[in-house]
Amino acid sequence: MNARLKNQRFFLWFNKLFFPLLYLGHWHKDTIEVQTDQGAEFSVRVNSSDVLLIWEIWKKKIYADPRLPIRPGDTVVDIGAHIGVFSVWAARRAHRGRVIAYEAAADNFRLLGRNLELNGQKNLEIHRLAVFETAGEFDFYLPGANGALGSLLQDRRSAHERVQAVTLQDVIRQIGPGGIGLLKMDVEGAEYSIMLNTPPEILAGVRGIVLEYHEFEGSTQGPEALVAHLQKCGFETALERGIFPQKFLFGTGIIKAWRRPGN
Repeated sequence: MNARLKNQRFFLWFNKLFFPLLYLGHWHKDTIEVQTDQGAEFSVRVNSSDVLLIWEIWKKKIYADPRLPIRPGDTVVDIGAHIGVFSVWAARRAHRGRVIAYEAAADNFRLLGRNLELNGQKNLEIHRLAVFETAGEFDFYLPGANGALGSLLQDRRSAHERVQAVTLQDVIRQIGPGGIGLLKMDVEGAEYSIMLNTPPEILAGVRGIVLEYHEFEGSTQGPEALVAHLQKCGFETALERGIFPQKFLFGTGIIKAWRRPGN
């Protein structure tokens, strides 16, 4: 399968055209450090979309949903952690619990480690691993050398690197007693194979899920299959387009799933 995200060409063109305008004074640097209003600090790549994630998560608060609260003692799992923008945000909220972050791409993981250090989050644990439907060693593709699009499934004509993968079942089983308060997943298309191959009895230990879904050129697979599976697993669900008209721009959106009290 040679999957290409809908409007991938637009995203890469937009990335090359727009983001350099934000870094006119830093064109000679590889990375710079930026700070949020809440005092969190992140190392981001110059001329990249890294800074967009900070705006989405810390300014627009796309994951701050009362149906999916992060409680102080929660365990949060971040699959597809990128450079750690969500991981740090979650670790501040689960300050008596822990956040376990998984990121496969080498350069993303390097910045994830740097951002852990910058913010001193001792409750944040990071792993350079992919999460997939099966465990093993796989090629991980980076369309346009863009860390935000890295995936086990994306455009296989792209540059790639070898990565180790574990399954979501492995991740959940290793958490142990108490389960997962929130599972966040952004895996550029692998969400279908991962989630649809995870049975209800495994997801029973998860209280809430927020995942980004992706649609691909020439594919009829859409988010409805994910919604149906999550509902079968006992979750209430909401299908959202996000803060952009993403159907038009990027072929992505967000699914949120939560359990009613007592379920």
